[in-house]
Amino acid sequence: MSDERVATQRQQLSEFTLAIYAAITLLGVIAAASWKGLFVDDAELTVIIIATTVTVAVAHLWASVAAHRLVHRKPPSRAEWREELRNAAAILVVGGLAIAAFIISGMFGLDLTGEVFVTLVMLIAVLFVVGLIGARREGRSWLVALWIGLLDASIGIAVLLAKVIFGG
Repeated sequence: MSDERVATQRQQLSEFTLAIYAAITLLGVIAAASWKGLFVDDAELTVIIIATTVTVAVAHLWASVAAHRLVHRKPPSRAEWREELRNAAAILVVGGLAIAAFIISGMFGLDLTGEVFVTLVMLIAVLFVVGLIGARREGRSWLVALWIGLLDASIGIAVLLAKVIFGG
């Protein structure tokens, strides 16, 4: 396998990892904020989603630069910065999907509780799709891929259950 292909796969791995991390983080934050009553309208929840997404993206960038300096004893190159910015973009895409689900569900007349529910389901669906696609890329049958997708989605459901059981 060529070095270029390995680098591309490593970049894709990082992007998918951070997209999954963003989905799970947003699930936890939205669920906790909802059950704790930390927002009372669409605007407040939108701010929570945006703030969480940007915070996770900035935290990733900062951690990457700090870790790079610790390991390589020099700052990241331009190419390495571009890779990390693509990784941060994966986080922003998931945050954008959460906001889109929230806004679109509101356009269909759902109340705030319904909008939150749709947003949480969409984030769980992201986890499901990642599991499904990953399993199909491994060459698994559709039935096995569906089970793996459900297993990945169960991580999101487990986060929600933990928030309910332990009080958010």
